[in-house]
Amino acid sequence: MSIEKSPRVERLKERAKHCCCRYCGGELAVRQIIFYTQAEARVELYCDSCEKIEYGVEKSLYASAKALVESMDFNYFPDLAEGEERKQMNIAKVCALTSWQMRYLGLLSDDGFKVPIEITEYGMDECTTIADGDLDELLEEVEQWETSSSLPEK
Repeated sequence: MSIEKSPRVERLKERAKHCCCRYCGGELAVRQIIFYTQAEARVELYCDSCEKIEYGVEKSLYASAKALVESMDFNYFPDLAEGEERKQMNIAKVCALTSWQMRYLGLLSDDGFKVPIEITEYGMDECTTIADGDLDELLEEVEQWETSSSLPEK
Protein backbone atom coordinates (compact mmCIF):
# COMPACT_ATOMS: atom_id res chain seq x y z
CA MET A 1 0.00 0.00 0.00
CA SER A 2 1.61 3.27 -1.06
CA ILE A 3 1.25 6.44 0.96
CA GLU A 4 -0.21 9.35 -0.97
CA LYS A 5 1.58 12.69 -1.40
CA SER A 6 -1.00 15.06 0.10
CA PRO A 7 -0.04 18.17 2.11
CA ARG A 8 -1.27 16.42 5.28
CA VAL A 9 0.94 13.40 4.65
CA GLU A 10 3.94 15.66 4.01
CA ARG A 11 3.24 17.50 7.33
CA LEU A 12 3.07 14.14 9.14
CA LYS A 13 6.39 13.07 7.60
CA GLU A 14 8.02 16.30 8.78
CA ARG A 15 6.47 15.95 12.24
CA ALA A 16 7.80 12.40 12.56
CA LYS A 17 11.33 13.79 12.16
CA HIS A 18 11.19 16.05 15.24
CA CYS A 19 8.64 14.26 17.41
CA CYS A 20 8.49 10.99 19.31
CA CYS A 21 5.85 8.88 21.05
CA ARG A 22 4.72 10.60 24.23
CA TYR A 23 4.39 7.24 26.00
CA CYS A 24 7.67 5.46 25.24
CA GLY A 25 9.80 8.07 23.44
CA GLY A 26 10.01 5.81 20.39
CA GLU A 27 10.25 6.90 16.79
CA LEU A 28 7.04 7.66 14.90
CA ALA A 29 6.29 6.39 11.41
CA VAL A 30 3.72 7.48 8.84
CA ARG A 31 1.36 4.53 8.34
CA GLN A 32 -1.86 3.84 6.49
CA ILE A 33 -4.37 2.58 9.03
CA ILE A 34 -7.49 0.66 8.05
CA PHE A 35 -10.39 0.86 10.48
CA TYR A 36 -13.19 -1.68 10.64
CA THR A 37 -15.81 1.07 10.38
CA GLN A 38 -14.31 2.85 7.37
CA ALA A 39 -13.80 1.56 3.87
CA GLU A 40 -10.75 3.73 3.16
CA ALA A 41 -7.41 3.77 4.93
CA ARG A 42 -6.31 6.87 6.83
CA VAL A 43 -2.73 8.03 7.10
CA GLU A 44 -1.57 8.63 10.67
CA LEU A 45 1.57 8.81 12.77
CA TYR A 46 2.11 5.48 14.51
CA CYS A 47 4.40 4.16 17.23
CA ASP A 48 5.53 0.62 16.44
CA SER A 49 6.77 0.08 20.02
CA CYS A 50 3.45 0.94 21.67
CA GLU A 51 1.36 -0.12 18.68
CA LYS A 52 -0.65 3.09 18.99
CA ILE A 53 -1.71 5.90 16.71
CA GLU A 54 0.23 8.77 18.22
CA TYR A 55 0.52 12.38 17.08
CA GLY A 56 3.69 12.69 19.13
CA VAL A 57 5.47 15.30 21.17
CA GLU A 58 8.70 17.22 20.63
CA LYS A 59 11.65 15.02 21.58
CA SER A 60 13.01 17.63 24.01
CA LEU A 61 9.62 17.85 25.76
CA TYR A 62 9.55 14.08 26.12
CA ALA A 63 13.06 14.08 27.65
CA SER A 64 12.05 16.84 30.04
CA ALA A 65 8.82 15.07 31.05
CA LYS A 66 10.66 11.81 31.62
CA ALA A 67 13.25 13.58 33.81
CA LEU A 68 10.48 15.23 35.83
CA VAL A 69 8.56 11.98 36.40
CA GLU A 70 11.69 10.09 37.39
CA SER A 71 13.33 12.72 39.59
CA MET A 72 10.19 13.94 41.36
CA ASP A 73 8.29 10.64 41.48
CA PHE A 74 5.40 12.45 39.79
CA ASN A 75 2.28 10.28 39.78
CA TYR A 76 -0.95 11.53 38.24
CA PHE A 77 -2.45 8.02 38.46
CA PRO A 78 -2.23 6.94 42.13
CA ASP A 79 -4.95 4.29 41.70
CA LEU A 80 -2.91 2.33 39.13
CA ALA A 81 -0.39 -0.31 40.14
CA GLU A 82 3.23 0.81 39.99
CA GLY A 83 5.00 -0.32 36.85
CA GLU A 84 6.26 0.62 33.41
CA GLU A 85 2.77 1.31 32.03
CA ARG A 86 1.95 3.78 34.83
CA LYS A 87 5.33 5.47 34.33
CA GLN A 88 4.61 5.82 30.59
CA MET A 89 1.16 7.22 31.32
CA ASN A 90 2.65 9.78 33.74
CA ILE A 91 5.26 10.85 31.19
CA ALA A 92 2.51 11.16 28.56
CA LYS A 93 0.42 13.29 30.95
CA VAL A 94 3.32 15.66 31.65
CA CYS A 95 4.01 15.83 27.89
CA ALA A 96 0.37 16.76 27.24
CA LEU A 97 0.40 19.47 29.93
CA THR A 98 3.75 20.89 28.85
CA SER A 99 2.82 20.88 25.16
CA TRP A 100 -0.46 22.62 25.90
CA GLN A 101 1.31 25.27 27.95
CA MET A 102 3.96 25.84 25.28
CA ARG A 103 1.26 26.22 22.61
CA TYR A 104 -0.73 28.56 24.86
CA LEU A 105 2.34 30.75 25.33
CA GLY A 106 2.95 30.77 21.57
CA LEU A 107 6.27 28.95 21.81
CA LEU A 108 5.24 25.75 20.03
CA SER A 109 3.35 24.86 16.85
CA ASP A 110 2.79 21.69 14.83
CA ASP A 111 6.09 22.47 13.09
CA GLY A 112 8.07 22.53 16.35
CA PHE A 113 9.38 25.26 18.62
CA LYS A 114 9.01 28.81 17.33
CA VAL A 115 12.04 29.96 19.30
CA PRO A 116 15.40 28.29 19.88
CA ILE A 117 15.49 26.28 23.09
CA GLU A 118 18.39 25.50 25.36
CA ILE A 119 18.22 22.35 27.43
CA THR A 120 19.91 22.64 30.78
CA GLU A 121 20.11 19.90 33.35
CA TYR A 122 21.46 22.15 36.08
CA GLY A 123 19.64 21.44 39.29
CA MET A 124 17.34 18.84 37.73
CA ASP A 125 18.32 16.15 40.22
CA GLU A 126 19.50 18.32 43.06
CA CYS A 127 17.55 19.83 45.89
CA THR A 128 18.71 21.94 48.80
CA THR A 129 16.74 21.90 52.02
CA ILE A 130 17.24 24.81 54.37
CA ALA A 131 15.99 24.67 57.94
CA ASP A 132 13.96 27.68 59.08
CA GLY A 133 16.61 28.52 61.69
CA ASP A 134 19.35 28.71 59.05
CA LEU A 135 17.44 30.86 56.57
CA ASP A 136 18.09 34.21 58.28
CA GLU A 137 21.82 33.47 58.52
CA LEU A 138 22.00 32.55 54.83
CA LEU A 139 20.10 35.69 53.81
CA GLU A 140 22.58 37.81 55.80
CA GLU A 141 25.47 36.08 54.00
CA VAL A 142 23.87 36.81 50.64
CA GLU A 143 23.40 40.47 51.60
CA GLN A 144 27.06 40.72 52.71
CA TRP A 145 28.23 39.04 49.50
CA GLU A 146 26.15 41.41 47.35
CA THR A 147 27.56 44.42 49.22
CA SER A 148 31.17 43.28 49.00
CA SER A 149 30.99 42.23 45.35
CA SER A 150 29.39 45.43 44.08
CA LEU A 151 31.30 47.22 41.37
CA PRO A 152 32.69 50.63 42.35
CA GLU A 153 30.64 53.56 41.22
CA LYS A 154 32.03 55.59 38.34
